[in-house]
Amino acid sequence: MAKPQQQSVPTSGERLSSLSEGLTAGYRYADANRHDRTTLKTIARARSVADITAAVDPARLEPHELGDQTAFWSGFAHGVAKFLVENSGIDTDFGIA
Repeated sequence: MAKPQQQSVPTSGERLSSLSEGLTAGYRYADANRHDRTTLKTIARARSVADITAAVDPARLEPHELGDQTAFWSGFAHGVAKFLVENSGIDTDFGIA
């Protein structure tokens, strides 16, 4: 009898790696799409993976390996937020607590 496949739970190292990859990818995405501040603010404000991915243009997303999806997309949104803060001048109100 075959053993049922178990879903692997990401280790803290995998989560950190995915988070770091997402942070870098999000910052690069924001830099490449700096003209679309409305969408970037939407990504930075997002509260779920679904909200983030709905706002991201997949054609403009660099290829990446998804380990822990939640950690990656959380990092991605934070990378976009980091870009907005660093390149905002006066406008820093994009709703991140």
